[in-house]
Amino acid sequence: MCKRISKIVFRIPATDDVQYVPNLHATEACGPLYASDRWAKTIRRQLRGRQLAQGQTASIIVGSQQVQLSVDKLFEESASIADKYTQAGVVDGETVFEVQRRSQATTQRSLPGYNNESEGLSSEISGYFSSKTCFTYLNIKPVQSIYVCGVTGVGKSMVIRHALDRAGYPTVYGDLRAMVASASGTEMADEYIAMALGDLVARARALAPSVILIDRVDTFGDVALLSGNEELTKLASNFVKFIGSIPHDVFLVLESSVELGELPVAAKRCETLQHCQIIGVPTAPRREQIVKAVLDELLAELTHSDSVRQEEIDTLCRRVAAATPGYVARDIVRLCRQALLRMVRSSDQLQSADSVSDLAGSMTHLSLAEQDTVSRSMAATMTATVPVWQWFSKTLQIVWPSQQLEFESARPTKRWADIGGYEAIKLQLQRFVRLATSETPSRLGITPPSGILLHGPSGCGKTALTLAMIGESACNVIFIRGSELFSKYLGETEARLRRLFHTARAAAPCIVFMDEIDSIAAKREWSSVESGGPSLRVLSTLLNEMDGVHETSGVVTVGCTNQVCKIDDAILRPGRFDQLVEVHLPTAADRTGILQVLSSKSQVADDVSISDLVKQTDGISGAGLEQLFREAGMSAMRTSRPALALSMHDFVNALDKVRGQ
Repeated sequence: MCKRISKIVFRIPATDDVQYVPNLHATEACGPLYASDRWAKTIRRQLRGRQLAQGQTASIIVGSQQVQLSVDKLFEESASIADKYTQAGVVDGETVFEVQRRSQATTQRSLPGYNNESEGLSSEISGYFSSKTCFTYLNIKPVQSIYVCGVTGVGKSMVIRHALDRAGYPTVYGDLRAMVASASGTEMADEYIAMALGDLVARARALAPSVILIDRVDTFGDVALLSGNEELTKLASNFVKFIGSIPHDVFLVLESSVELGELPVAAKRCETLQHCQIIGVPTAPRREQIVKAVLDELLAELTHSDSVRQEEIDTLCRRVAAATPGYVARDIVRLCRQALLRMVRSSDQLQSADSVSDLAGSMTHLSLAEQDTVSRSMAATMTATVPVWQWFSKTLQIVWPSQQLEFESARPTKRWADIGGYEAIKLQLQRFVRLATSETPSRLGITPPSGILLHGPSGCGKTALTLAMIGESACNVIFIRGSELFSKYLGETEARLRRLFHTARAAAPCIVFMDEIDSIAAKREWSSVESGGPSLRVLSTLLNEMDGVHETSGVVTVGCTNQVCKIDDAILRPGRFDQLVEVHLPTAADRTGILQVLSSKSQVADDVSISDLVKQTDGISGAGLEQLFREAGMSAMRTSRPALALSMHDFVNALDKVRGQ
């Protein structure tokens, strides 16, 4: 017969995925936290009559969340003064529950890539509670809340979870989007949301000192959930009342994917919401830390550490970090998983299922020590190849930064070696992109260049030069043609343009390549009948986005046009397009370089003289020279020569057609 359990000590496992469960955490000063009557009844009702053993994991539902509680200690009722330990027993209606805090090993561990943000948030929370007496004595109103924002997938939840674990205070969790979605379509939706927010305050007050975390505050901008201005106004009103009802011994953390300035005016004016922490897109050193942590975790599941050379992993991490500007934490995790999956699938050393089963059958006759030795040998053999750059280079072609999915952002494959001639322009573009994306200007106290405009006759290689500049840089890229921005719906063109620059800022460092920019930045005419029309609104939006109301640090705009005289003067001033580069018709030296590059990619006969072709192609653009080789190829295919190659006769025939066009 099983013994009756008088007391159970639960512990939340360090690997538990549940972030915030009310009344299941303890403060540093209080030690163990005894479950309140409310939650004790919940636990007792779900576990009553159940037999538990030490080390067993019990799954319960607390506050609509599933929580895994590990049974740390069991006590049986005895006649002595102190209860004694037992290995197993049955829960009944008189059992007392105690919940220990998470293991301190998880809260003290650094957070790769975001350790500074985690420490800062934890210090804000702990400082508010520990320095309240000092603030009261000095008559200073302390910061009682913090607004944590950042783009989707950047790691906000991870930072907040780590910071709350460091602080160690009880946390009450609320999801604003879930509240609104649950109340959507009901007649008393605003009352339901008000009750849900009020319940959070009541639970936090019962656990004080405590923390309230509200997730997905960006619900204010979700038009799918908020169908009209009336619903938005009611939600903002309830949210402001909720913020004003927070007691002094409760700290508020708000999590959102939009900046504080995008919240409703009523919410922004609250004195409580005056402190904002932005989780930015990770820089190259931070990405290296994240890649290192992800690969260490994934490789630990594939192979033993002694089969992986750490110096090779470090070199790979640095290379992956350099090739992933604009990638957030979620993108990096997806990239590493896809790369390792490619490696495992294509490994020639993977054993077939039949051979593995045969080997497993033969291992049954071995001792445990011998089986462990064979297993380690198999793991080392199957994954002895350290993940190399080729797997990541292939995966980078399909795993793009999540912030760029709305726009064309495939990295061009063109390089400087693919373009002949124009050496002076190449050098100018190389210097520009290097200066615009480096930290040297900020150290000198100057503003880096923000834009460059390439103009000149059609077919002279403006787009090709831009693609080579982007392909050689380590920046993200967004391609857009001016004609693609326009929409027949009122305001949609301006909104798309704003989203484009918002995406570029989120994926910084980023190059925005706007081809045919004259279509959206046409010169304003005072006598135009379209004064104040859609073209003017689009131009005003472009001016503001380039250097007006938004910070454009890390965003470089590159434009191409055939008619610079038609572009508005405001676009061409310094601070927007700092440099104007004229791409003229190729000179003799330029044509020599272009023809050498083209001939290196073709089968050219020995009688072809590059110098003679240079003399005969005066006034032909770069696109015309490419057309010359295509026409010469067509001429060679129409002949019946045994050795198929481009002869001088083919080029002479092609010249007549090219000049005629």
